Amino acid sequence: MANTTGNEEEEEGQRDRFIVLLRHGIAEEKTEEKTDEERSLTSEGHARMKQIAKGIERAFPKAQVIYSSPLLRAVQTALWVSKGYRSRIKVNTSDALIPGATPEEFSEFLSTLKERRIIIVGHEPNLTDNVMELIGAGAGQPVELKKGGCYGVRLRTEGGGMLEWLLSPRILRKLTEGD
Repeated sequence: MANTTGNEEEEEGQRDRFIVLLRHGIAEEKTEEKTDEERSLTSEGHARMKQIAKGIERAFPKAQVIYSSPLLRAVQTALWVSKGYRSRIKVNTSDALIPGATPEEFSEFLSTLKERRIIIVGHEPNLTDNVMELIGAGAGQPVELKKGGCYGVRLRTEGGGMLEWLLSPRILRKLTEGD
């Protein structure tokens, strides 16, 4: 069975990249008192992300870096993911991951990264739009990522991307059952 987590030793000269695109956890509803940037994960969001983070570590054990939208709920999600890796992976933020950023801004951001095994924490519909762009699928596909769910995309050195997996939050939590 082929290893599809981006962790296998590549053949000499092959430098594919593997990116996990994770939607932030369950967050507070929008209110007039709180800006969108200030919306926090709910207590359920924190609890689920703690479990999901461990599942991500199991599915993608050799991640090198985490990049997050600077919005509070995404940063909190990214910090849980970092803890899932026992804080071995640093969390960075980028405005290319905010709601409303274009796939072109995302592609430009990716082109600046040196790491090959990356976790991106962001928002819908941006994450799905970015995945569709990476894999060459048409925009507006009837796909939406649940909060705490993630895509796994291989970016080939010769160009183009391939969706290797989509994991729901429920599956990610199940990966940690028995811990």
